[in-house]
Amino acid sequence: MTGGALTAWDPSLKVFLKRSVIISAITVVAVLLMGRIIGVWSDNWYVFYIGPVLVLIYSTLIDDPNRWRLARRSRWYLQSDAVIHNGPEGEARIPLSDIVDIRTRFGWSVVLFLKGGMRVSMAYLPDSKNVAMQIRAARESLMP
Repeated sequence: MTGGALTAWDPSLKVFLKRSVIISAITVVAVLLMGRIIGVWSDNWYVFYIGPVLVLIYSTLIDDPNRWRLARRSRWYLQSDAVIHNGPEGEARIPLSDIVDIRTRFGWSVVLFLKGGMRVSMAYLPDSKNVAMQIRAARESLMP
């Protein structure tokens, strides 16, 4: 699906790894805090020592590789009248006229807010602010 596309975006491994490191660090800190509370309360410090190790094993060996395998197959195309998502589930067309709002989230995704309350997330894009600006400009060029 490249014919007629104004621009195309692919997920970035670098952005995905940045997100994974940030989420893993936050989770490890939360587990450490919970482990400390449990350790002080019950005098059982196993959670404090084992919890962060289990979080890191899970995130690096199970969750993140599976998430990236799905995400790397997504391609987004901007046409003059629609945003097209070509992914593992097939192709989806989102008319620009159906997009109510466009926001960036956490520096690694763009969220399209659609009429009817639905949302579409474009994840792991290298320059999410620029992507949002391009979609916004294309949408505004359709409006009289």
